[in-house]
This record gives sequence, C-alpha cells and structure tokens, in this order.
Amino acid sequence: MQKSYLKEHEAIKLHILAEVSQQITSILDINELLVRVVRLIQQTFNYYHVGIGLIEGEDVIYRLGAGTLWDDPNFQFKPARLKIGSEGITGWVAQTGEAALVPDVSLDPHYVWMQGSLTKSELTVPITVKGRTIGVLDVQSQHIDDFEQTDQELMQAIASQTGIAMENARLFAETQRLLKETEQRANKLTVINSVQQGLASKLEVQAIYDLVGDKFRDIFDAQVVMISTYDPQSNSIMHRYAIERGERVYSPNPQPPGGFRSQIIHTRQPLLVNTKVAEEAVRLGQPTLPGTITPKSWLGVPMLVSGQVTGILSVQNVERENVFDESDIHLLQMFAASMSIALENARLYEQARQLAILEERQRLGRELHDSVTQSLYGISLYAQAACGKISANQLDQVRQYLDDIQNTAQESLADMRLLIYELRPPILDKEGLITALQNRLFSVENRAGLKSNLKSNLMGRLSSEVEEGLYRIAHEALNNTIKHAHAKNILISIQQESASVSMEISDDGIGFDPETARREGSLGLNNMQERARSQGWQFHVESSPGNGARVHVEVIQP
Repeated sequence: MQKSYLKEHEAIKLHILAEVSQQITSILDINELLVRVVRLIQQTFNYYHVGIGLIEGEDVIYRLGAGTLWDDPNFQFKPARLKIGSEGITGWVAQTGEAALVPDVSLDPHYVWMQGSLTKSELTVPITVKGRTIGVLDVQSQHIDDFEQTDQELMQAIASQTGIAMENARLFAETQRLLKETEQRANKLTVINSVQQGLASKLEVQAIYDLVGDKFRDIFDAQVVMISTYDPQSNSIMHRYAIERGERVYSPNPQPPGGFRSQIIHTRQPLLVNTKVAEEAVRLGQPTLPGTITPKSWLGVPMLVSGQVTGILSVQNVERENVFDESDIHLLQMFAASMSIALENARLYEQARQLAILEERQRLGRELHDSVTQSLYGISLYAQAACGKISANQLDQVRQYLDDIQNTAQESLADMRLLIYELRPPILDKEGLITALQNRLFSVENRAGLKSNLKSNLMGRLSSEVEEGLYRIAHEALNNTIKHAHAKNILISIQQESASVSMEISDDGIGFDPETARREGSLGLNNMQERARSQGWQFHVESSPGNGARVHVEVIQP
C-alpha cells in the first residue's frame, strides 16, 4: 500500500514538474516568466503564499507573489527587501544556497514575522544558475508542519527549471541587446561614413556646418543642435549652426563663450550635464539665446586643431534628463574630429585659392607688361617715326609705318581679349560652363579666324567648383592653341555620365612633344596639370609634331 502511494505521489510530482517546464521554457521575458511560475504553483497547490525573490546586491527583493497573504490589503510586504544572511529564512537560504524546510516558523531563529501574516510553516529553496544562487522560491502555509521532503524536492526541481529558464531569457535578452547595439552601431557608422564622404567633398565652410548639423538631428536624441566656432584672440564664439525643434536660430554677432562652452575651451574636454542643467547653467554663467528653452540634458565636445580649441559641437534635449551617455560622447567626438579636418582643409583651400588669385594677378601684370605695354610702346615709336617721314614727304615710308601700327594694334587687341578672358567672366556664374565657353569661342577664337565647335550632353549646371575648374583648364588650352598651334579648327567636347564628367579639347595645329614641353617648363601645360591635380581630377595630353593636340580631363563626381 505504501509503495503504491509513493509511486502515485512520484507520478503526480513528475506530472506537475513537466507541466511547469512546458509552460515556462518558451517564455523569453524574465518578468513574465516569474509571474507564470508563481501563478502555476499557487493554482496547483493553493498555498497560503508563494513568492520569488531575486538577489540584488546585498538584499533579496520580492517583486512579485501570489496567494492569500500577498493579496491581503493589510499585508505591507510588497515589495520586500531582506538582508542576505541576517533577515528571514529567505535571507538565510540566499546566503547558504541550501533549502530550508521549517515545520514551525515560530521556533526558527531566522524567521521574521510580518504584521498580518498567518504563516505557520515555510519552505524556501534556492534558485541557482551555473552554481550561483540568484534568488529564492518561497512557499508558506497556515498550518504547522504542512511540508514534506517530497514537497521540498518538487519545489527545488521547479526552482532549478526556473533558473534554467531565467538564464535562457537573460541570454536571449542579452543577444537582442547586442543585436540592437550592433544594428545601432552599423547605422551610426553608415551615417558617419556618409558624413565623412560628404565632408571630403565640401570646401565651402558653411556647407560643412550645414551638412554635420543636419545629420546630428538624425542620430542624436536632441531637439537642439549647435555648432559654434571659437576665436581665441577675441575670446568669442559664433554660432554657425543652431537649430531648436526643427527651426533655425540665428545669432549673427560674436559673443563671449560663457558657462558650459568656457569650461570646454578651458579643459579641452567633453562636458556632459545630464541632470539639473538649469542649476548648473546658473552656477557656470551659461548664456541663453533669446527665444530658446533651457535643456534638461546638455552635451558638448571641443573641435581641436593642433591641440587648440577651434569650435564646439553641442546637442541638447529639452524634454528629458539622462539622455546622453558615453557612446554619445564618443560619437560626437568622432564628428568633431572629422569636422575639424574638413574645416582645416577648407581653410587651406581658401588660402591656396587666394594665393592662386594673387599669382594670377601677378602673371596678368607680367603679360600686360610683356605684350600689350610693349606693343603700345611700339605703336608710339611707329607713329613718331611716321610723323618724321611726313615732314620729309616720304609717303611710301609713312604707309609702311601705318601698316606696322595697324598690325601691332591688332595683335595688341588679340592679346587684350585673351587677358580679359583670363579673368572669371560674369557669364560663367550667371549661365554656366557651356554658355561661357561658347562666348569665349565666339569672342576670341572665331574672331581670330579659327573654326570652332562645342559638343555637350549636359542637361543642367555642375557645381561652381567643377565649372570654374573646367573653364580654367579649357581657357589655358585655348590660349595655347591660339598662341602656338597655328590651327584652323578647334573642338571642345563635354560629356556627363552617371558618376563622371569629361572634357576634351582638340585642334588640328602643328602639335608638339608633351615631354619636351614639360621639361622646358611650359607654363600653360603645367598650369592645367596642377589645377586638375589639386582637384583630384584625371588629366593627360596627347600630341606630337604635325599631328595637332588633345587635352583630356575627367572629373569623378561624388
């Protein structure tokens, strides 16, 4: 009879354990999992109280439970916090990692009585994962000596299954978190790469500010984005880009840095204020732009060039505290570094452009002196000589001097036209590259007796940098043709493809040896090659004596 009872009891235990396992193994949310375990035990055994406590630091914390005790509105034990080892049977089990079956709680020295509790006996088992106790499963009864060894074995088996399910849920949550972080990092890297590619193509300062500022709004949880430059000589900042809740905020005048920005300038380190921003702003003397809102979270990093602060990037959240973290600091620093390089490149480009303009003016001055000034001086001498011959009535000689004056004047006029077109014609800005080149061919080449033709498939304007660069190269090639080639025909072809624009200028002149021209320092050829190289364009010349010349340049568009 006893054996039959034990077998039946064992079968019931295995059935209950299987039922619990089946219901909890598929749950991948820890909170949902614990709620399900507590409810299953309560519904199956109808215990006075069932609870699960998890170890957090030095405490066992009960965040959920079920049963008469838990549902009693007079029971003030929700959620409970018990010190490990020193408070309650729960605290003792959490410390020892061993189950405790207490027939009469009033006789147990570890028991902590709670007001309103009718508990008489208690069974508490540890929940372990990989040999480490992470919590406890606790069941209580209103009757003395209401638990047996088989109950302890069953609760321990359920606790073990719960520990396995919790670890699975934790691993799943960790995997999801890592996947999300990986996805976020990939998205951020994509944005960073796109920004860096965009910055590499920007040589206009405001375009750099706008590109980075607009991207910030897609990346950071911020309603305010500001990019400010810093001038150490005047100790002032200028807000080059400021936006709040999608609206641009303009601050055209320099102002003292003040507050947060002064601290960043002084320390050359990032500054994160995630709480009590208003109080910190008052303490540091942070200025506020008129019409703007004091944020709840503020993050700023310096832009550095050779270790010196040249500007500050800041993002602000006006709705919530504790928005930004270390990853945001690193990301903002990465943008600051890329932006500093782009701005320095733009500054160097502008410096080089100004030097090129100065060199161009100096060259024009030399050419004016060497060609037009000398021609005018020659005309003056011919005119003076003609006057002398008129006095001597030597009319044939006078006619010769007048012919010389006319020829010299025509040469001077041609030289003047070339010098005028050395300058950037207004038509290039207004109507674009094709119209500017057509105007050049009509005004210079056609009037000099060359037959010219221009072919193009361009459907619209190119960027101002590309148009000016191609125009300058074309201008230099045409000057070489008209001065040296003795050509009758000249052709310009400009073709645009999906990722490139190519320009080719060919003539049927006397040709030349490109290598010899380079060795002898041909200014026209060197100028074209250097201009293309500075823009990262492909450039080459094909020519040989008696076979004309072909200049080819290709622009790879971003």
